[in-house]
Amino acid sequence: MILVGKIVLGMAGLGLAGAGVLCSDGFVRVNVTEKAAQGVHINVIAPAVLAPMVVRLAPIAARFAGPAAFPDSPSGIAQAAQQIRRQLPMIDAALASLRYADDFTLVDVDAPGERVHVAKSGASIVVDVDDPAASVHVSAPIRALASSIHQLAYATP
Repeated sequence: MILVGKIVLGMAGLGLAGAGVLCSDGFVRVNVTEKAAQGVHINVIAPAVLAPMVVRLAPIAARFAGPAAFPDSPSGIAQAAQQIRRQLPMIDAALASLRYADDFTLVDVDAPGERVHVAKSGASIVVDVDDPAASVHVSAPIRALASSIHQLAYATP
């Protein structure tokens, strides 16, 4: 009976440690609301530690999906990776500076009926877009963005 208790306690501890690792980098949040009468509302909150893994798998998914699904994807990913690799030192410096900077607004555009707001808030980049068709909110930790950019830079289709 004591052995079963130890096994259950060990499994619970392992699950708790796994949840801690998943949540350690924060969360990516995507919230999209269409303003039409039958509009769609999508709200996704995912652990940010998964973002680099998803980016790493994108070239593989494009290859297996076939040319009909992504007609220019393999060459497009290779071109994007090459361009990002050239700019990687500058991107790393900018993201490192952003990580330790105070909160501020990067972009704020107000047009009639449209608004775009990009800001650094805490340890995240927050993008809010509002137009007559939809409202979009995206929030991602800077650390996860940096890791995802590195994965994309060395992605090969």
